[in-house]
Amino acid sequence: MHLYSQDGEPVYKVPYADKKRGLRDATLRDAKKLGLFPSVTEILKILDKPGLNNWLQDRVLESALTLPRDKGEADADYMKRIKQDSKELSLLARDEGTRIHDALESVFKGRTVDRKYRSIAENVKREVCDYFGVEDGWVAEESFAHSLGYGGKVDLSHRVFDVVIDFKTKEELKPQMAFDEHIMQLTAYRHGLRMPVAVPVNVFVDYDGNVVIHEWNDDKGEITRGWEMFKTCLNLWQLQKRYNPVELVEAA
Repeated sequence: MHLYSQDGEPVYKVPYADKKRGLRDATLRDAKKLGLFPSVTEILKILDKPGLNNWLQDRVLESALTLPRDKGEADADYMKRIKQDSKELSLLARDEGTRIHDALESVFKGRTVDRKYRSIAENVKREVCDYFGVEDGWVAEESFAHSLGYGGKVDLSHRVFDVVIDFKTKEELKPQMAFDEHIMQLTAYRHGLRMPVAVPVNVFVDYDGNVVIHEWNDDKGEITRGWEMFKTCLNLWQLQKRYNPVELVEAA
C-alpha cells in the first residue's frame, strides 16, 4: 500500500516486528497506527475501472485461445492454468510500464537511462519540452501530503509555467484515452503540490515511444468536476476504511 507521512515522505514499507527480518509492505493497519496518508492512486482504487477490467478479460481470453490443454486435464485444472498464464501476461505489461516510467523519471532528472528505454525517454522529453516551450525547471517525482488527508508523488511538474503532468503508458495509443479518473488524479496532484491553478496534463506513451499530449481545460467544467469527484472518492474511501488521518492530526 502506498502511504505518505504527514510531511509528504513516501512510506511504502515498514519494519517487521522482528526488525531482523527487514521491511515489509505497509498496510492500512500501519496507516492507522502511524497516522499515514493514503496515496491518490490508493484512493482511486475504490472506483470501478471498465477499461482495465476489459483489458484483463482480454488477457484471460488470449491465454484461453493460445494455451494448449493437457490430455485428460480436468476443467478446474485447465482454468487454473489459464488464469495463471493471463496473470503472467498482465504482470509483464505492468513491469514494462514501470520500466518506461523509471526511464522518464531518469531522463528528466538528468540520470543515466537504461539503453533499452533511452530512445523512448528522450523522445518523450523532447515532445514535452517542445509542447511547452521550456527545457529547464522540470521537477520529477515530487511527493506531498495534503491537509485533506491524502498524499502522492507527481510524475512531472513545472512551477514557473504552472503545469502538472502524469504519464500513462499504453501498449498502443487510441483516439480516446483521457477519462474521468485521469483528471481526478491530476486535480488531486495539483492541490497536493499547492499549485491549485496549474494546467493538468496527461502524457500518453506507447511501448514504441509514440506520444499523445492531452491538456485538460475547464471550458466544460471538467477540471472543477474532477476535483469534486476526487474529494467525493476521498470521503468514501475514509468511510469505507473507517480511517480519516486528519482526525488524528487534529487530535494530536
